Amino acid sequence: MKKSRNRKDREIIIPLNSEPHIEMLGNSQCIVDGLKGVVEYKKEKIVINLGKYYVSFHGDELYINSFSTEGAIVEGNIMSLEFSQYD
Repeated sequence: MKKSRNRKDREIIIPLNSEPHIEMLGNSQCIVDGLKGVVEYKKEKIVINLGKYYVSFHGDELYINSFSTEGAIVEGNIMSLEFSQYD
């Protein structure tokens, strides 16, 4: 891991491996890094391919607010999140 300092001189650890990064903000927004593709896209369920993993979002009024080669932002009423290994 690489260590860096931010403006307030707190230590930030930046992972240098290729593992996906998932960050939940309450139950209405999730930031997913390491995106390889979208497998399923419905209002009640979104499944994202992260290479050797899948992440499934279940809830209401789900949508992808931002999408790029690096990641996506899933928004809506997220009720559950399932993280599984790709077989």
